[in-house]
Amino acid sequence: MKTPLHKQPLRFCRILGMVLAALLCLGPATVLRADAAAKTAAATQPDVLVFSNGDRLTGQLEKVQGGNIFFKSDTAGEVQVAPAKIRQLVAHEDFAIIETGAKIRRRRANPQVPRGTLVADAQAITMQTSSGTQTVLWKNVSVLIPTSAYVTDVEHSPNVFHGWNGTITAGASTVTSTQNEVTYNSAITLGRAIPEAAWLRPSYRTLLNFSNSYGKITQPNTPTVKTSIFHASAEQDQYFSPRFYMLGQSIFDHNFAQGLDLQQMYGAGFGFTAVKSTRQELDLSGTTNYTKQQFQVSSSNLNLVGSTFSNTYTYKFPHGVLFNEAASITPEWNNMNAYSANASGGLTLPVFKKLAFSVQAIDSYLNNPPTGFQANSLQLNTGLTYTLP
Repeated sequence: MKTPLHKQPLRFCRILGMVLAALLCLGPATVLRADAAAKTAAATQPDVLVFSNGDRLTGQLEKVQGGNIFFKSDTAGEVQVAPAKIRQLVAHEDFAIIETGAKIRRRRANPQVPRGTLVADAQAITMQTSSGTQTVLWKNVSVLIPTSAYVTDVEHSPNVFHGWNGTITAGASTVTSTQNEVTYNSAITLGRAIPEAAWLRPSYRTLLNFSNSYGKITQPNTPTVKTSIFHASAEQDQYFSPRFYMLGQSIFDHNFAQGLDLQQMYGAGFGFTAVKSTRQELDLSGTTNYTKQQFQVSSSNLNLVGSTFSNTYTYKFPHGVLFNEAASITPEWNNMNAYSANASGGLTLPVFKKLAFSVQAIDSYLNNPPTGFQANSLQLNTGLTYTLP
């Protein structure tokens, strides 16, 4: 006959300890799971926007910026409305309010910024924060964004792979006849601005660009005609005010049609954002450069010191149509005959989701090509563009 469990003290204590440990582990875990489930359920509830005339929309509050509420509805799409025109706004996700004149310090906690769920009317926002209820008048609200976006933009220090945006473009054409012709063109444009949020003062920006055009025409018993052009550039901007910045850049060019094997340019200078809005941006810059030109005819090689004066401009039309323009002129101070200039302009037309059709004209002028080569080179490229990320 087996001895009853309660008369086996050591074994009984072990089993009791295991049961208590399981309860201690499962209890908090169950509570945490229940709390997480409650938060998820709250987050999945639709936000509610009630207009002053009684009309009602359900969906998601995106942000408040520029004095307008941005609300995305399943039925009406994204709407913008002034706070004075609403009766009530209820949001279930946690938001952060940045008040007008608030001093926000990046990569640090800013305890003066209230965070929590909110209910608003035409006069003020009432927020339920971890420390209690707080009311902020609409006239004192500069920006209202989801807390998750606020933490990413303000408190975190992004790694080198974070925040990149840009486009990849590719095009090709072939002709098979008496002459056989093939042409390819490609371009990659990448940019990274830190912080990403437009309402924060810019810190630094990185720009990377590459474009390539290659073509070949062949015909029996006739010399092959080749076109080979590529351009690559990298720029690092460091802001010391919302519109002024210092910059360093390097530019590499090859143009078979101009007899240019490789031109290397390294420069530093200053830039100014003359126009900046949600629709358009115009940047002006001036740099001092060292340039090394290597031609197919080596006797034409030069080492130059000069300056580059340039502008870049983008304009966003309705329906996602984008226009971009860039131009620069480079006088060389130690050889005034060796100046150069570049200009480009293009349109990007949306096709489907992140795919678009693009057309771009690129004009490159080199005043001192070797004998037998033209000074001007004009390209017209078309292709499909994919937007990153």
